[in-house]
Formats: sequence, structure tokens, C-alpha cells
Amino acid sequence: MTAVTRCLAARNRGARNVARKMGLAAITAALAIALAGTASTQPPGAAETPRPTVPIKELMETTITDASNTIWGAYDPPASSEQWAAIERAALALIEAAKVNAVGGTGPMDGEWAKQPAWKPFNDAMLQASEAALAASRAKDHDALLAAGDALYPPCEGCHKLFNPGVVNQE
Repeated sequence: MTAVTRCLAARNRGARNVARKMGLAAITAALAIALAGTASTQPPGAAETPRPTVPIKELMETTITDASNTIWGAYDPPASSEQWAAIERAALALIEAAKVNAVGGTGPMDGEWAKQPAWKPFNDAMLQASEAALAASRAKDHDALLAAGDALYPPCEGCHKLFNPGVVNQE
């Protein structure tokens, strides 16, 4: 191999190495740009908005009705730890149901209902009353539990009147 050939070969290897490095850099940059475009704007650990898996009607029938009736049914102070625990579970179920209910369900009108301005205040009031019931159950405070039940009824009744007339006061 002549000196010129060796020089050209070395230059080609150098050019290939530079091209390879530039290719890796270009790929790395492209991936960084792509990943930056899909990066979440939420802080680490923040949950995404839940996606509904059931219609609101089913959520009401399987969770909200039973849980709210448990809270409303505590006319007399619970006499045992088990009764307080049942109220606590009901309050927790309502809290979680309210979070799902906030985005609507999979029923035919659910998405439209959740977009209406009145939906959020009703749901927020249900959530606040449920949180108050949870605090009352954990403190074993019957008066606070009764107050939470009283606060729970108006948003339920109002929401039913506006979004699903005919089901108010039905068992």
C-alpha cells in the first residue's frame, strides 16, 4: 500500500467514524426531541385523569347509592368498631366514586353531563361531604357524621333533578 493509499484509507476511516458519531448524535438528539414532546407536564407522582370504565348509572347503582345509604343510615351512633369501619369504607367508596364521576362515565349522556357547568359543583359537594364523613368516621364523631350526611343529600338530589329526573327519592 502506498503512502497516498494509506492516507486516503485513514481519511475514509476517520470520515466514517465522524459520520458514525454524528449519526449517533443525530439519533440521540432526535430521540431527545421526540421524548421531550411527549413528556408529561404533570409533576412526578401525579396521577393522570381517570378514564371511566362504567356508565354513571352503574357507578350509582353499584357504589354511590349503597355508600351514601350507609352514611345516611347512621341515625344512631355506631355502637361498635365494625359499624364505624363500615361507615369509613362507605366514605372511601364515595370519595373514589366522586373522582371517577368528575370525568363522566361511558353511558350515552355521561360525557355531555360532565361537561355541563352544573356537574362540577354537584360532584365537588358530594366529594367534600364524603371527605367530611370519612373524617367523622375516623374520629368516631357521630354529630360530624350526621352533618356530613346532611351535606351529602343536597348535591345528590340537585344532580338527580337536573341530570336524571325521576330517580330522586326512589329506592
